[in-house]
Amino acid sequence: MAPASVLRGIHGVGSKESSAKRIMAELRQMSLVSQQEEGLLNHAQAAAVLDVSTRRVGELVELGKLKRHDFLGRTYVSVREVMARRAADVKAGRPAKSIAKRIKTAAKVVSNYDALNVALDAIVPLPKKATKK
Repeated sequence: MAPASVLRGIHGVGSKESSAKRIMAELRQMSLVSQQEEGLLNHAQAAAVLDVSTRRVGELVELGKLKRHDFLGRTYVSVREVMARRAADVKAGRPAKSIAKRIKTAAKVVSNYDALNVALDAIVPLPKKATKK
């Protein structure tokens, strides 16, 4: 639990009583949001569930893929959203190109291919890949 001075610093300078009221109101709001979202996780916890880095969780929040919840100077994400993203089994890297895009790319490569390249390919064999043992 954070010291009262830190929590007071988050909300500005004021009397202990008004600061305590603000903190309690924020805790009630956090509790309500936690119930709606089936719980809240910090970025490190969400990263462990999604098997990504905490930095990637921050990027997902910035991209709007995960909603940001701020309480008492900390940032949280929804358990419901994290589990939905995990269930979607999103793969890393770029998505595969459609067949139409692959054909278009191949056509562009072939259009730039000239007779000299064809002759060189016929004369010079491609190097063999090393096989792993």
